[in-house]
Amino acid sequence: MFGQFPFAEKTVREIMTTDVVTLSVDDTLRMANDIMALANLRFFPVYQGERIVGVVSWVDLIRASLASAVRHGGEPLREALGAITIGDVTMGPPITVSPNLTMAAAARIMVEKRTDCLLVVERDCLIGLATRTDFLREMAKP
Repeated sequence: MFGQFPFAEKTVREIMTTDVVTLSVDDTLRMANDIMALANLRFFPVYQGERIVGVVSWVDLIRASLASAVRHGGEPLREALGAITIGDVTMGPPITVSPNLTMAAAARIMVEKRTDCLLVVERDCLIGLATRTDFLREMAKP
């Protein structure tokens, strides 16, 4: 699929985002919304204690916000989001990959699993995220 392109053999380590903000299942959607707005982030790995249990995305936040607005009627959205925990909306289990995986192999996983974000794990530790944007940025390089 990507074999003839020079970027196909690059590793996930070479393109991943390493500046990762994580959330706990006990954090609120209001907190996630504030961080997303301030830092322009779209994905958060979610921990329960020391274990990664999933990823929450900007799309998950929007869906939960709409559902919350409907459920809480006249209550201000910001207040409603403060009542919903990340654990309530986290999609799991997380899809993890090795940093040594090629872009081509990682892209196949993204397509097969229908995801826009892979968690990059080495020795059971989260070391980064590889998102669709990271792949597109690398592919668009001259």
